[in-house]
Amino acid sequence: MCLGFTGPAVGWADSPALLRADYIEDPLAPHVTNGTIARLGSSVGFVYGERQDVLALGGNIAIGQRWGRLTIEAEYQYLSFQVKGPSSQVLGDGQRLGVLGRYDILRLGSEYMGNNSMLALYVEGGAAVAWNDWYFPEADQPQRTVAADSKRVEAITGFGAYLDHRLQEPIGFPRRVAWFLGWRMSAAPHDSDPAVVCRGSSCRSATPMPDARYTDRSMLFQSSLAFTW
Repeated sequence: MCLGFTGPAVGWADSPALLRADYIEDPLAPHVTNGTIARLGSSVGFVYGERQDVLALGGNIAIGQRWGRLTIEAEYQYLSFQVKGPSSQVLGDGQRLGVLGRYDILRLGSEYMGNNSMLALYVEGGAAVAWNDWYFPEADQPQRTVAADSKRVEAITGFGAYLDHRLQEPIGFPRRVAWFLGWRMSAAPHDSDPAVVCRGSSCRSATPMPDARYTDRSMLFQSSLAFTW
């Protein structure tokens, strides 16, 4: 029985080399950025082309895969729409579900950024389905125009930079931690959505917006923290 467990044909234990496959002996070694990535962050910016230009505040989560300089992610984003200016009045909210591709056009490795760190400049593009919901005013709020809730497909472009740090001796999750800063722009053909003018519960139809007047668009500044394993 002992021979059955200790015979030369049975070798289940991982070798020391395999156990240390992700360890980095030289902190200035080139960066290998393959693996699964998860990202969590915040967004702030403006949405244009609706009945009223609004300030957008929210956050996003994403998960995807990295193949060297190329990353493909699925992302969910939630935005709260507020009045532009000093007021914090909330006018509605938006949700975005999309697929993005990101590519590092320039990388500065550890010889420039320090042990186990890397700085990258990137561009990104993709598409998302966007849902915008608009709230009716409360009884004590002034009269305003309320657009109909909408669903549309948006084209997305963006650019930015991130600082990516690898763990020299990773133990489980994660192997890399990165901080992203970037600008995200989106655009969609404008539709002449119906709207009403409301004061409290009293509403009347609003004048339609011309179809050709706008391309609905947004510009958001994003900050996020990402983990690769």
